[in-house]
Amino acid sequence: MTKPAQTRASLSVGTALPVSRVADLAAKAASSVDDPAGRIRVEARSLNAVSLSVRDHIEGHELLRFDVLIDRALGRTNSRTMITNFTVKGGVSSLMPAAKRKLVAFSAYESYMDWFVSGVVGEDPAALVTLVSGE
Repeated sequence: MTKPAQTRASLSVGTALPVSRVADLAAKAASSVDDPAGRIRVEARSLNAVSLSVRDHIEGHELLRFDVLIDRALGRTNSRTMITNFTVKGGVSSLMPAAKRKLVAFSAYESYMDWFVSGVVGEDPAALVTLVSGE
């Protein structure tokens, strides 16, 4: 089954910060996002992963779920965001091919990636950031 192109959007960050600090920044970025599409909530957190969801402001339905996976290798902490569950926009867009459909609450995910990068780069200006836009 073909997925929408936006599901490939991800952020990879390499930093000298410890794993626990990157996990803290990943969770903290969720509370900083202010998006009309929904609010971001931390669903689960461990030392090596933070699971987040974007929830509808009114009814609280889950619109998008993504993970921040964190590991330590070769003296650097690496983290990567990955969309794991999503909802596509309905209406006329349902007539479009699956690869061109847009995700509901994608703007909140993009805003989250911006806040996460800002937090990491604020503490480690030498951090390496790679963004895959999904467009």
